[in-house]
Amino acid sequence: MVSFAGINWLAVIVGVVVSNALGFLWYGPLFGNAWMRMIGKRREEIQSEPSMYIITMVASAITMVVLAVIVRAIGSANLLEGALAGAVTWLGIGATATFVYTTFEGPPTNVWALNGAYQLVVYVVMGALFAIW
Repeated sequence: MVSFAGINWLAVIVGVVVSNALGFLWYGPLFGNAWMRMIGKRREEIQSEPSMYIITMVASAITMVVLAVIVRAIGSANLLEGALAGAVTWLGIGATATFVYTTFEGPPTNVWALNGAYQLVVYVVMGALFAIW
């Protein structure tokens, strides 16, 4: 049975902040230029609206709650076990599902790899955090 009892809600909030901060860095100073080349856009073409950030925060919150439940349900009790739980969750759910979309919708595989690497880092870091916090 899935239980939300025992979830550290402060850790979930931190996860949302970390996920979004990493996204800002990942798609900005770290890999922003490469990402825009991969998707065939220029900086002027990338528009952001407040609603996009709200949607991102809600999606991050859902991801963090689910990851916290998974880490707790499998009994990860230390940094390494939590990181492994995050990596396995990413591989078994996140990476495979998004690769199917890539296969049929046609964005270049390198876009999937860049997006997937971002998600992998988030899942590993937050899995580790949820296990020890």
